[in-house]
Amino acid sequence: MAENIQKNKVKIFREAIPLSIAELARKAELTPQTIAKMEKGLSTRKNSELKVAKALQKQYEEVFP
Repeated sequence: MAENIQKNKVKIFREAIPLSIAELARKAELTPQTIAKMEKGLSTRKNSELKVAKALQKQYEEVFP
């Protein structure tokens, strides 16, 4: 089965650090459910996406192309 095309690189950057979903959620001051939604490519608030990019120490455009 073909992989879903990722709409963002949250999981790639998170695993490279490495951080668990819970650890990234804590750093970004979000819930683990929000991080999981992002990694699945589901719609999330731009403010939440900005927090995740900052927690990953990346530019927004690097994480959410």
